[in-house]
Amino acid sequence: MLLGTGSQRILQKSTMEGILMQGKNQDKETVSEAIQDDWEALRSDIRTHAMDFNIESLARLFEQGELVIPAFARPMVWSQIQKSQFIESLLLDLPVPPLFFSENPETYQYSVLDGAQRLRAAISYLHGEYALTGLTDLISANETHFEDLPIRMQRHLRMSTMRAVIISSASSTHVQAEVFSRLNTGGTALTTQELRNATHQGPFNTLTVELSRLPEFQQAIGAGPNSTGNLRDVELVLRFFVLSEERGRDFAISQRMFTDFLRRKNESSPAELEKYHTSFVKSLEKCLSAFGGEAFRRWRPESGKLDPRFSVPLYDAQMLAVHEFSRDLIFRHAHEIRLGMRKLFSSKEFTNSLKVNSAHSVNFRVSSVVEMIESVAR
Repeated sequence: MLLGTGSQRILQKSTMEGILMQGKNQDKETVSEAIQDDWEALRSDIRTHAMDFNIESLARLFEQGELVIPAFARPMVWSQIQKSQFIESLLLDLPVPPLFFSENPETYQYSVLDGAQRLRAAISYLHGEYALTGLTDLISANETHFEDLPIRMQRHLRMSTMRAVIISSASSTHVQAEVFSRLNTGGTALTTQELRNATHQGPFNTLTVELSRLPEFQQAIGAGPNSTGNLRDVELVLRFFVLSEERGRDFAISQRMFTDFLRRKNESSPAELEKYHTSFVKSLEKCLSAFGGEAFRRWRPESGKLDPRFSVPLYDAQMLAVHEFSRDLIFRHAHEIRLGMRKLFSSKEFTNSLKVNSAHSVNFRVSSVVEMIESVAR
């Protein structure tokens, strides 16, 4: 039987709606599959396992260097009462939060991502470094050092366990950085240097932290008492080493470049580390001798005054330039070099190079300072 025109329209509409519905269902299935694929891929990128450590074994791992509290971690900020109440919790078998460790893929050491305050409180109490105070339950133990506790309580504390969630070395660096970020910031973004230090522990990393804390360096960069909070000073030390090795080449300055450099240099031998240490200290010493309080600050010829703000591009130029000269030459011509530096700020080409963070601009401003020193030291 033949269908009428109206019936044909109804059939066509019904068919189209079916096709559209089928398309929507397929789209939903595609989206659902994509979500599941992402979920499974991300989960497969994370390798974790949990272990229970007693306090005595944690102290032993720490003393043997198998458990590392990162050099950039906050110093002990817990009060005596907070530390004491944590020890009280262990003595009374009260639940305590887990620790989070990351596993170094090369050394298989554990680095503390979260729990440094708890670890320090427990280990320092075992070492007799403080007496319990402010206890509200085990009041009779107030003013008691570890060695003064009854033997049974000492044994109980040493054997008290803390659970550690370990981010395996099989997990990606990104995963370790993400875990550290979420545990330590409460939603506040960490700087790249903070993440770099969290996930690339090693001897070269420790060296950059130690050099950044030199009092003369802190003063030269105008650091305040809380300046190490985001590790800007540590990144400046790392920056010096990176640029001193890359200078003269065609390179792109990036955070990835700094991270890759740090990872490679963490494999340096003690002799190589000593050379890096000497290189930085000598350059800093020569800078302070040549430029004094004007080091890393721009001179304003139009006003005849110094801009008190620290300048990273000028830090590059001066630290890398003096690196090429002997200590004696810099010391003998310090006055002339300082005056020559002031004159250099009259060059528009030089001041423009301080506004750009590229290989060409870095090489140009370093060469400009080198040529100035050569001209005034003849």
